[in-house]
Amino acid sequence: MLSYNLDSLESAEKLVKMCQKYKGLMDIDIICGRYIIDAYSMLGVHSLVGRTVSIEPQTDREELILSLGKDLEQIKNEK
Repeated sequence: MLSYNLDSLESAEKLVKMCQKYKGLMDIDIICGRYIIDAYSMLGVHSLVGRTVSIEPQTDREELILSLGKDLEQIKNEK
């Protein structure tokens, strides 16, 4: 499980756009407390702005998980 701080609408949009790269390859869930949001849903992710969320890829393919982690680190460093 990966962590990401949704501190602004811009960071939420970056996250959704980054996750779109994996659409069709795997599902990605964003978890905040007891809520589970589809990472491809801009409206759903926008509802979590101001919180730190967990990102959970739904796949057994290790290369996809590693690639997602690298992409997530890249958008974290863009702030």
